[in-house]
Amino acid sequence: MVPTIDAAPASLGTWASARAASTSPALTDVSRPPARVELSGRVLVNWWAKDLGLLENEFSLEPGMRVLFRTPAHWRTLPLVLAALSLGATVLESGDIAAADVDLLITDQPTAADALDAPEILAVTLQTLAVDFGSALPAGVIDHAAEVRGYPDRLDLQEATASQARWVAGAGTAHSQGTLSEFLALAAAEGAAGAASATTSLPAASGALLATAQLLAAGSAGSVVLHDGAAPAEALSAQERITRAGGVAL
Repeated sequence: MVPTIDAAPASLGTWASARAASTSPALTDVSRPPARVELSGRVLVNWWAKDLGLLENEFSLEPGMRVLFRTPAHWRTLPLVLAALSLGATVLESGDIAAADVDLLITDQPTAADALDAPEILAVTLQTLAVDFGSALPAGVIDHAAEVRGYPDRLDLQEATASQARWVAGAGTAHSQGTLSEFLALAAAEGAAGAASATTSLPAASGALLATAQLLAAGSAGSVVLHDGAAPAEALSAQERITRAGGVAL
């Protein structure tokens, strides 16, 4: 029997168990047309597991370490947010934070601005089916697409470790920072308001952190559709069966 949850759970493990048992869509990315990627709950959790292994083994990520995301929401970046939270890290997504002030920078633009000031860098391609970043990377920068596939797809999530995670969103947002439990509570509130079991559209420019909260808000049966920033066209809404446009108020 497939476990179900009505809205976002009190723990990442509960949500992962429910989604991993499901072959229904959890995340659809149409943010880089004409490409389209659809991840079932099971496949999403598999990528989450691989990313957890990559972050733990390549960067020794552990509770208290600071991870800065400079990426849009994307099918590659949401599992990375979940992996960082699972390892108890502080996940940051704010333009006010310098790369030199974090332990790890995750970015789709590894040579931009102050990126190379970061102690560690993970370069993430946004090309839909790419198996590597697609261009030469500076020395020491890890290529996410080239490395992640080699990691196991069985999720080994330790709740005690994950519970130490924190998050920091951009300045001026409704809730700019908090603990993992507060992050899950915001997602649960969004689910109670109607996101659970819905197909919710969200612009990729909203960022990976907010989109991850929206994904958690989808419960065990809902899904998130990432689009390119324009309001979803009527044809796209019909094709993806979008029932709700929204976003968790981080």
